[in-house]
Amino acid sequence: MSNLSLRIIFGSIYVALMVGGAVLGIPYFGLLMALIAFLSLHEMSVLAKKESAQHLWLNPMLFAGVILYINFLDAKEIQLNHFIAAWILQMICLYFSYMDLKNNFILNYISTSLYLWLPIGLLAMWFNQNSSTSTEYVLFYLIAIWLYDSMAYVVGKWLGKTPIFPKVSPKKTIEGTLGGTIVTVLIMSVLNAYWFQLEASVYLLTIVIIFFATFGDFVESYMKRKLGIKDSGTLIPGHGGILDRLDSVYLSALPFIIILILLR
Repeated sequence: MSNLSLRIIFGSIYVALMVGGAVLGIPYFGLLMALIAFLSLHEMSVLAKKESAQHLWLNPMLFAGVILYINFLDAKEIQLNHFIAAWILQMICLYFSYMDLKNNFILNYISTSLYLWLPIGLLAMWFNQNSSTSTEYVLFYLIAIWLYDSMAYVVGKWLGKTPIFPKVSPKKTIEGTLGGTIVTVLIMSVLNAYWFQLEASVYLLTIVIIFFATFGDFVESYMKRKLGIKDSGTLIPGHGGILDRLDSVYLSALPFIIILILLR
């Protein structure tokens, strides 16, 4: 089977799982986030060459278990200041995380674990405590990311000439980024008018999603270049690992939630 066929098949399965989790709501979305947290931390441990069962299985299970605990036993309501504090902590963890993933220092491992877990865990918490509108906003968030990825690729192939960071990701161009952003904002505005009908400003939300999703993509590309690898794993045939597939989510989920709370 060709690589393109694999990408289409397993990309469709990934989209179906994410959309299905959001549409089915509580507790299914939380279960999906717990699974993603487990897979993310397991794959990170493999990349960091952690060979013990504690790093490969027990720690990922513990972090996933926290999400399950919150999902089924209902956590204390998380306020705006908590999300902001979590975002600041994630940025601090980012500094220690991907600078040297193979570093054996415990601080490096802990910071990378938190960097990956915080957006997934807090997205599940936010979804739980906003059950009346969370499905629409999560679908808006996911579709904006997927649409931008496609539009930036199409526009970049057509008009792209100027790489943004050639040493990190030579295929991403200024023209593709700007063109993809404009097309995505327009399409998401139309979708909101005729489908989502969200209260918050879709223009600002879409731009925030695109900016931080692109940032996450560059961070992932930088990490892989430092490690000398093409893909973070082999979990998703045709796409690579879970970190490859969710690189846009890790750094955009918390800013999206924070801006959304401020707008509403």
